[in-house]
Amino acid sequence: MKEVMFNKDDIIERIYFITKLVQNQKGITMQGALTSKSDSMGGIFDRFINTLSDSLVFDKIILPEIKTEKKVSVINDYYYYKPTQKIAGIAPDIFGINVDGKQIPFTKFNNKWEPVDGMPQIEIKTFKAKDQMISLRNQGYDNEYLVFVDLNLRIDYLVPFLDSNILNKEIAQKMQMDDSIFIVDDRDSNISKVTPIDYSSDNIGTLKLISVTNATDFMQQATLCEGNISVRRMKEIKVRKVNIVSNLLHDKLSLYANKSPRVNKLYEFNELWKDKTGVGNNVAILDFSADKIDKIEICKYNSNGIVITTLEQGCSFNEMPLEVGKQYSISFETLDRSGNNGSEYFMQKQCAVYLDGIENKLIDELENIINL
Repeated sequence: MKEVMFNKDDIIERIYFITKLVQNQKGITMQGALTSKSDSMGGIFDRFINTLSDSLVFDKIILPEIKTEKKVSVINDYYYYKPTQKIAGIAPDIFGINVDGKQIPFTKFNNKWEPVDGMPQIEIKTFKAKDQMISLRNQGYDNEYLVFVDLNLRIDYLVPFLDSNILNKEIAQKMQMDDSIFIVDDRDSNISKVTPIDYSSDNIGTLKLISVTNATDFMQQATLCEGNISVRRMKEIKVRKVNIVSNLLHDKLSLYANKSPRVNKLYEFNELWKDKTGVGNNVAILDFSADKIDKIEICKYNSNGIVITTLEQGCSFNEMPLEVGKQYSISFETLDRSGNNGSEYFMQKQCAVYLDGIENKLIDELENIINL
């Protein structure tokens, strides 16, 4: 997977756009599209900051693959509107491209957003590095390009945009507490003081291209959850600090899994697994990847997961290499969709590398447009 760094200058327009979006709320909070959560400025930034990937993944990863002497960049969507089928329609994430200063649109607004004939329609789905699951609700994405991106932001990603002349070190000095009054004893160093804000880095984070696929293909290869069907995913896999040595089981993982009918290199948990772990019919379990699955054993079952080990080198589970002699705790988590009537497609994020990739097809199509 291709990964690049980006800095303050790369996203300053997007920061401006979101800041004005906050002000457009005219003093009230912003309601979430799918939840009852209502956000103020911080929440709105966290919700919309993912949109910075729309241009960055193309300008920094995809477009540089195109062989051309022309200056090419993507056209960002800097309009404000309600992206629903009933109101403005659903616009693609890439509005078009600039080629030597000439704007070539991929979509136009005719009371609703409509695709331009012969131009690619591109949807970008961005996930934060800590996310373990990717999902898609079909909003008319059939046959569109689907670009999956991993975004890893530094936790203080807005600091480079703060005014260091206002939030300066003199303020930190004014905030120093008098230890002689308030601290009797702090032998374990539980108390710390305010120190000056660190403005030394303009780096914001990294962006990783997971996969470029076709939306229709993704929906055929992912796990479909109809309304009121919950979804169970792998939450975490980590090496145990101390191996379990007593009452070890030797259950073969392969006993509880079949080859996935959707993706060749993936496996799906079978009915034996559901019976063993008590997963009901109202819960769908996501497919997983494994190398040498017949050499992976389950040592123990926990209330929310399992402990596994491997019998020989070369084994892996969801892209994590497994070492002989070590035990690994795998925890699972269920996303409750019992009150959700809509259909949605899900996949474990680590498994997206096995989707039918069409990055070269997208590059060829863009190259043809650029060279017209």
